[in-house]
Amino acid sequence: MREKKNKKKTLFVKPSLAGSRLDQFLTNSQLVKTRSQALKLISEKQVFLNGSNSKASRRLHSGDLLELILPSREPEVLSKYNFSLDIPYEDEEILIVNKPAGLVVHPAPGHKKETLVNILFHQKKLSPGSHPLRPGIVHRLDKDTSGLLVLAKSKTSQDHLIKQFKGHHVQREYWAVSLRPPSPFKATVETWISRHPVHRKKFISLKEFKPGARKAITSYELLKQNKNGLSWIRCRLKTGRTHQIRIHLSSLFCPLAGDELYGGKKKLSFITDPLLKEQLKKLNRIALHAHSLGFQHPLSGQWLTYKSSWPEDLKGFLKKLGFYEK
Repeated sequence: MREKKNKKKTLFVKPSLAGSRLDQFLTNSQLVKTRSQALKLISEKQVFLNGSNSKASRRLHSGDLLELILPSREPEVLSKYNFSLDIPYEDEEILIVNKPAGLVVHPAPGHKKETLVNILFHQKKLSPGSHPLRPGIVHRLDKDTSGLLVLAKSKTSQDHLIKQFKGHHVQREYWAVSLRPPSPFKATVETWISRHPVHRKKFISLKEFKPGARKAITSYELLKQNKNGLSWIRCRLKTGRTHQIRIHLSSLFCPLAGDELYGGKKKLSFITDPLLKEQLKKLNRIALHAHSLGFQHPLSGQWLTYKSSWPEDLKGFLKKLGFYEK
């Protein structure tokens, strides 16, 4: 049997990323998935900065050369997962899924199986894409976010859709329930989003650019507010950064109900209704739903718009607030 060889990869530091820490730069690259993996490679002296090993905290300069020795891996296989999905639209090129909360979109560290891709891969024709574990993927929704997601069934369609998302030509509208009303009631938030310096799973909103940060733009509008201050908010995305709506609304001191990561399960002292407070504590998902998705069909050029109302698993909670509408 032929012995597998490790892979050597090369990266150059662009001027826009000068000043980044070595571990941060690696984590934000497409070659390293997590900060812990970056730290492991550095500690095992598998990362060379301009020909020499370096510390994780080393600040990088424009034009620095990084060489990584990545271990070879066994081919990754998508296991079968039987799960009934709501598919509002499908043709030979694309399909739209109404994703339930609790379902991860594709395999990743900590979620190797039982994802949306595991379901569809064995049922549908999907574009192979650029990653064996992400066939058909064009964009994503967080695990605990429900709503509409489009996937590609051919490489041509996938490339076309990705180009639309990158060019901000896709219309995405989300419904959210926050613990407090935003101030002002209607505005556009434009910040930079970066990984939290300590908490690996968390991101932060920055008013000014820092190396590794990405521009994020969210327009929001208060639709309805109940007597306890909980608010139904419509959000429209100009960009699509990880946790974008959750971060932006939390930065306005109105975190989403059920959002443990950004404060939506902790700041409940102002709730006077004991039954509502108990419901908020027991909420096992984030009150965020991808309500509307509009884009140009990659083959016909026709503009498609699909909408999805609040999901059934939030129905009782929303009725209590007076927010449920079909």
